[in-house]
Amino acid sequence: MQDMLKRIIEMDEQARLVKEQAKKEKAATEQEIIETKKKIYDEYIERAKDRVRKNLEVDKANAEKEWEVKKAQHQVLSDNLDKMYSENHDLWVEQIVTRVTNN
Repeated sequence: MQDMLKRIIEMDEQARLVKEQAKKEKAATEQEIIETKKKIYDEYIERAKDRVRKNLEVDKANAEKEWEVKKAQHQVLSDNLDKMYSENHDLWVEQIVTRVTNN
């Protein structure tokens, strides 16, 4: 009987040790999951920031090209207006004076 009690106590102790080890492993696994989740999230955020930086550079380059095109178009229009003015300013002044004095 004494042997039986001793054996039951030993088995109970072993069961508690197994249970405690399982709890420790569960806690370690949960911590590992948390760390892996954080790592994946951090990597995702870093890749997203890189994409934003690259897109910003591309958008800036495209905007600069578009600005240069618009600037060139504006310069052509400005040059045309200057040319028209230099060719026609005397005529325009004469027409304005005539219209003002005749009305």
